[in-house]
Order: sequence, then C-alpha cells, then structure tokens
Amino acid sequence: METAKTKQKKQKKPFHIKRGDLDLAGYKKDLQDRSPAHLFNRAVTSLRTSRQFHLYLLIQALAAAIGYGQLALCIGILWMCYVNTGKRAEGEKSAYSIFNENTEAIDGATNLEYLDRELRRQIY
Repeated sequence: METAKTKQKKQKKPFHIKRGDLDLAGYKKDLQDRSPAHLFNRAVTSLRTSRQFHLYLLIQALAAAIGYGQLALCIGILWMCYVNTGKRAEGEKSAYSIFNENTEAIDGATNLEYLDRELRRQIY
C-alpha cells in the first residue's frame, strides 16, 4: 500500500523536464561567451579591425607630436562616449522620462505623486 502511494507521488511531479528539452549546447555557449578571456579576445579583435580606432591612434600620435596630446585624448574619450551610445527600438521607452512621449515614466520609476501617496498612507 505504501508503494502505491510513493508511485503516485512520483507521477505527480510539478515539472516534467526531459533531457531532450534542455538546450545544453546553447547553455554551454552562453557560459563560454561570458568568460573574461573570451570577452577580452573579442575586444582585442574588434580593436584590431576598427578603422575608427586606427584613425584615433594616428590623430593622437600627431597631436602628441605637436603638443596637443591631452586635448586629443579628451576629445577621443568624448567621441567614444558618443559612438557607443545605443539606439532605442521603435516604441521602447527611455529611462529618462523627459525623452518619452508626454514625459511618461517607465514602470517602477519613482515620481513625486507616488511618494506623496506613500507618505500620506502611513499613519504615525
């Protein structure tokens, strides 16, 4: 009688995960892609093939020879910040509500109305 109960409990598992359903190769690839060595190799490869980086090095060397190396470095840093600024997809909201239509905040953002409601709800 106890064996029937244990068999019945084993059959009523909340999750049925089969080995064939798992994407183990994709999981291993994701782990490898996140490794520091792999990320470093990708960064070095992209710098070797980047024409912008080569142009920056040339301008930096010329500016250093003339005496404006620090200025070229500051301009280069600002240029890198500008180039690496991402683009939002169509309909995607910005984290800064001022850039959204009707200055609409994203979900979970704290605004003054929310704080006011929270403070008024508390009784001391």
